[in-house]
Amino acid sequence: MPLQLVFTSAPQGLTPGRSGYCTVARHRAVPDRLAQLLESVGTPHELPEGETFTFRTLEAGDRHWFVLSRFVARGLDYTQRDNRLAHHLIFTAEEAALLAPPAALAARWKGWLAEWTGAPVWLEGENRPLALEAATPLSPAVTWREATGTGAKAAWLVDATGATTVGLRNPPANATLLKLFAEASALIGKAAWHATFTTDARITGEAGFVWAAHAERAATIDFVEARTLPAPTGDLARQAAAGLTSAKSTPVAVTRRPGAAPAAPQGGSATPWIVGGVLLVVAAGLAFLFTRQAETPAPAPAPVVAPAPSAADLAQQEEILRVNRAVTEIQSLLETGDMLPAARLWLETNERSPARLGNYKEQLLPRILNGYSAGAVRQLLARIERRDILDDPKASQAAHAETLEVMRVGKLLGVPEDAAWKQLLEIKGRTLLLPTLDVRPVLAVPGRWRVSDLGPKSPVEAEFSLSRSAVDRLTKWAEEAGASSRSTAQIRLRVLPLVTPHQRDERTPYVNGEIRVAQQTTWFESNPEPGRLPAIGVGLGARRNVVSLNFTAAEGAPGANLLVEIILPKGDRRVLALIGDAAQLRPLDLGVGALRYDADTGVIRPAPWAEGAVNAFVWAHGQVGLYPAEHAFPDRDLPSVRATRSLLETDLLRLEAKQGPGTPPYEEIAARRKAFREGRLIEAGAPWVVQAVDAGGSAGPRLLEFR
Repeated sequence: MPLQLVFTSAPQGLTPGRSGYCTVARHRAVPDRLAQLLESVGTPHELPEGETFTFRTLEAGDRHWFVLSRFVARGLDYTQRDNRLAHHLIFTAEEAALLAPPAALAARWKGWLAEWTGAPVWLEGENRPLALEAATPLSPAVTWREATGTGAKAAWLVDATGATTVGLRNPPANATLLKLFAEASALIGKAAWHATFTTDARITGEAGFVWAAHAERAATIDFVEARTLPAPTGDLARQAAAGLTSAKSTPVAVTRRPGAAPAAPQGGSATPWIVGGVLLVVAAGLAFLFTRQAETPAPAPAPVVAPAPSAADLAQQEEILRVNRAVTEIQSLLETGDMLPAARLWLETNERSPARLGNYKEQLLPRILNGYSAGAVRQLLARIERRDILDDPKASQAAHAETLEVMRVGKLLGVPEDAAWKQLLEIKGRTLLLPTLDVRPVLAVPGRWRVSDLGPKSPVEAEFSLSRSAVDRLTKWAEEAGASSRSTAQIRLRVLPLVTPHQRDERTPYVNGEIRVAQQTTWFESNPEPGRLPAIGVGLGARRNVVSLNFTAAEGAPGANLLVEIILPKGDRRVLALIGDAAQLRPLDLGVGALRYDADTGVIRPAPWAEGAVNAFVWAHGQVGLYPAEHAFPDRDLPSVRATRSLLETDLLRLEAKQGPGTPPYEEIAARRKAFREGRLIEAGAPWVVQAVDAGGSAGPRLLEFR
């Protein structure tokens, strides 16, 4: 007796909810928190034909809920927009334990609503069982046999632990797709109620769904090619193909005492059994007389003793079993796209049993060689192209170790060095770079150092003047730290050399300090040693704004570019980059793989994993922008970290017309133009740079590169 909840996209006479949708039908027992969660799902189906089904699990009101949903768009509302509807069936864990798989319920229940024209209502008297169409057997997997050639392929969606994460390319219509899901669910019993699914990930997104139709994943089934692909093996595949067995359906052999007659069938005559009993007695008497007349009993036949298998036979049997298990496992790994373990297992088995594994060489080795590099690239990129990868050096270190292993195994296999292999080389370089980076907000300030040396017994002081815009941002840092005229804020500081931005430094220690706010001055200072000036000081006042560093000897005087790193009381980090000589600053090269091109908008931008490194910079005298190679400055346009196709084309036209000193070689310009015509815009503008640009459009220091 599931609960029901219906949302619509606010037809005439109804008031939209918080997210633009209106609850039009709801059972009183649905918790408010669960209703809010389902309202946030919305009504994603927008096409006037067809429908979209989902099955998901949610936590609300300290309970676990199972939600089966159908989304449609039928008719128009008063604004002439599609009137979209979301109908949810909500089950408790106790109900799920007694019901068929959710995909089967979705196909068999005909109470789904397609439109709503009335006012919102409470669903009273709805606590009754679902009226379902007659059930069709889910085993053997007949629908899978019709769609793919064999029911065994239902095991593509499951394994011994339950449902596996799978994407489905070119799936059949929903009616067939739900039957496919239901037949695969039958193989895992009640675990099917944890196999979440969507019939169209293009509409609902694939996040949170184990089975996602119209989604590309590491393990993806293409129904166009499904009939030609080899079927999985194992118990689940056999059950899917031949049907599940049950103890109740297994014939039970009846053991009778010698000479006992079988019981008469219910409702029949006992006469035939009486006659049979008399005949048996007569036959037994004749047999007794015959055996009494025999002088001696017939000798028992001599037992035939089979010879014990030799050690060589046992070893051969063990080798056959081992190779067969390895081949089955390799096939399973290839189906799921786990190329590295599949290749490892092939090499390991080939080393121990080359002759016997050679029987499968033509069947398996081409699949490994052809898909190895591309499969490894997909898996590695999924690990290192997360938005938070720059904050997780351990993850990038693990990815680097895995990349090295991928390349080692690939060379042993003789994998062709194609485009995917070259991409592996790029990934190797990136995973080597990522653990060395430490990305945090950086306020970059240009200026000049002034060093005072008062003698061998006096400290050396270096000062760096700050601009008004830099002072304003530093004042906000003090406010974030909670410093005021009534209380100080405890901080930690350190000074680092600045050679390349975002470099990790785990050797230089921090020193304790504080932020003090007086009537006209704000100080960021390290705690001084007795009788000495603070080693690090940042003074912000009406008359003087400087960074002051004190050293015990001239050898410790600062270089041209330095970082002052500050940890605020809540752990937030802020960095003040003091750039005295921009020519000595080496930009950080993230590689051309850190850029993305959107063909629909003609925009080139940093990849999601690289956005943090780009957006971390604040240029005190202007802004930061992304530019192609040989871009002309000053540039009067507003800097942006999203470069456009028109910007790149304008630069190419200028370079093609340019003459005289500083003009790039003709071959270089022609190659860039060719790449531009072919739509390879990132290549046409490389190397790209993230450049600081002042308020007048003049170029400042280069901070990042994409080569």
